[in-house]
Amino acid sequence: MQYLNDRKILEVSGTDTINFLQNLITNDLSKIQEKKIIHTFLLNNKGKILFEFYIHHADERVMIDVHDQSADDLLTHLMSYKLRSKIEISIQDKYAVFWSNTDKYSSDPRNTRIGFRKVGPKKQTSKEESKNDYDRVRIFESIAELNKDFKSEDVFPHELDSFMNSISNEKGCYPGQEVVSRVYHKKAVSKKKFVRLAYTGNINSQGAKLLQDKKEIGVLGSNSGGFCLAYVSRELESSRCEVKNNELICISPQNEDI
Repeated sequence: MQYLNDRKILEVSGTDTINFLQNLITNDLSKIQEKKIIHTFLLNNKGKILFEFYIHHADERVMIDVHDQSADDLLTHLMSYKLRSKIEISIQDKYAVFWSNTDKYSSDPRNTRIGFRKVGPKKQTSKEESKNDYDRVRIFESIAELNKDFKSEDVFPHELDSFMNSISNEKGCYPGQEVVSRVYHKKAVSKKKFVRLAYTGNINSQGAKLLQDKKEIGVLGSNSGGFCLAYVSRELESSRCEVKNNELICISPQNEDI
């Protein structure tokens, strides 16, 4: 079990909780009691990702598991929609998010290969519990995340490999749904996506320009375990390339070991 120290918890409670969130998010919250956890997006009117987060079922309330850089803005955004809804929303610093690649909490709904997570009381963590293998596993499985690999309002859901498990095409209206529906019914394929590439370079690669022959061809996301995610042309997915000091070199095959 490892403590994810870059996550915060928003608690939403009250009789209108499910209906309130259901009208804003891309996934179907009516199934939260059965599934225990869902992953979802909150989009802008152009269909781009404004926020992304998990929702955990917790008896008479739900817990929103969100990146700490988004927490305050998400709280403000949700409060702007509250109006007369019978809900209470607050950041709960006494709770934390825990992750494991082996212990069976709730399986990550985006991709079962990236482990299990739960919300629990915050506690003193050991050195081993503070160690974070989550990003290494996530990057190897090509799962991009907001604030780690892209910024708010920069990408569409269908540019992420895992987006289908975060969107319901059967629920009612929400901001950005027209764009999502159009992509779904036209079976549109994005020109760009996040591709995993072997990586050697700076520890902090997020937002750096990816170059090839001194020309910018994409943007780097996070890196861990000798791999990075890069927002590039979909064509690079099938190529044998690696990144060295922000330069794309297409010479060697990717190492499939983790």
